[in-house]
Amino acid sequence: MARTVRNYYIEEGGAVRRIQVVPEPRRRETDRPRRRKANRTYSKAAKKAEQSKGFDLRYTLVLATMLVMVIISCVIMLAVQGSVESKERKIESIQQEIQDIQADNAAYENKLESMYSLDDIYTIATNELGMVYSQNGSIIYYEDAQDDYVKQYGDVPKTTN
Repeated sequence: MARTVRNYYIEEGGAVRRIQVVPEPRRRETDRPRRRKANRTYSKAAKKAEQSKGFDLRYTLVLATMLVMVIISCVIMLAVQGSVESKERKIESIQQEIQDIQADNAAYENKLESMYSLDDIYTIATNELGMVYSQNGSIIYYEDAQDDYVKQYGDVPKTTN
C-alpha cells in the first residue's frame, strides 16, 4: 500500500521503508499572471476582513454594557437564591416546631383522657358538687332573634307559654 505524506512518497510492505521525495510540479509561465490576479483578489478580501473584524468604540461599549448586565443579573440571581434558601430553612424549622407542639398536645390529651373516667366525673359531680340529673320538663327551650349570643338579665321563667 502506498500513501503520500507531505511531499514524501512512502511505500509500505517491504522489510525496509523507502522514502522518496516527490518533486514538485514545475510551474509554467502562464500561471504567473493568474496568480497575480488571485493575489489582488485575496488582498482585497483580506483588507475587507481586517476592516470588519476591528473593534470600534460602539462595538466595545455594547459589549461592555452586555457584560455588566450579565454580571448584575448573576448577582441578583444569587441574592434571590440565597433568600429563598434561608426562607426554606425557616419554614422547615417552623414545621419542626409545629410537629413538636402537636406531639406534646397529643400527649397532654392522652394524659387528660386517662386522668378521669366518666364514673369518676359522675361521682365528683353528684357527691362533691351536689349536681343532679335533669328531670322531664326541667329543660326549657326558647327562640332568640339574635343568633350570635345570649345575655341573661334575669331568671329563666319556670313555665313556658
